[in-house]
Parts: sequence; C-alpha cells; structure tokens
Amino acid sequence: MEESLSNIGWRVMLTMGMYTFVISLLWIFVTEIMFVSDFEAYVEIPYSDYPDVNMATFYIITKKMIGIMLCAIAISIVIITHYGYKKGEKWAWYTLLVVGGIPWITFIAYKIIIGYIGVSMITFALGATLYAVGITLPAKEILGKK
Repeated sequence: MEESLSNIGWRVMLTMGMYTFVISLLWIFVTEIMFVSDFEAYVEIPYSDYPDVNMATFYIITKKMIGIMLCAIAISIVIITHYGYKKGEKWAWYTLLVVGGIPWITFIAYKIIIGYIGVSMITFALGATLYAVGITLPAKEILGKK
C-alpha cells in the first residue's frame, strides 16, 4: 500500500523540526566554534585580534540569543506538526509555511550577505530542503480539502 504524500510530508516536517532543535542547541552551546569563522570572514581579521573585544563578545552573545529564539521556533514546529499538520489541517500548513520558512530563508540570506559561503551553509541548505519537501508534498492534499 502506498503512503500518502500528506503522511510523508508531516514526517519530513517533524524531522526538520527536530533538526532545527539540534541546530539551535549548537548555536546556544558551541557558539564560538560555529561563528568565529563567520565573524572573521565579515571583519577580515582574526577574532582574537579584533580591536574591540566588547563588539566581538556582543557578536557571540547575539548568536546565542538567536539560538534561543531558534529553539522556540523548533519546538513550535514540532508541536504544530504533531497536533495539526499530521492531521492535514489547513491552519497548520499555513502556520508552518511562515514559521518553518523564516529561519532557513534568513540563514541563507545572512550567509550570502556576509559573503561567507562555507561548510555551515550545508546545514542551512539541508534544513531548507527538508522544509521545502515537508511543506510541498502534502500541499495539494491539505489545501484541496473543503
């Protein structure tokens, strides 16, 4: 028996939500490892040599704060997926269209703007791909309901 696109879609979206949660934890707890290369690419000098220590520290703190917000988004995605999207409810599809898309579009735009398309871009591309598949597969089934 073939599995419906809606059933596949909610599982992909749930996977994306959990993936987002893991990424958020990395942003919170290993910020320095993840973002020093971004900082150096943008300011074009080594992090340790940056003259304004407070600004460099502020950069890392803002990344941790974004990680906390991303954690809340990830939890929201998992809850919405489990309680609404799984059942094929329209409100869940529209909510995930916005809530799920904002982080990945923002992260990819951020990397392009700072001009640092490195290995970390793969994590963003993977998240965006999971999101696109999870939102697209069941769209016709969910939105076609009356």
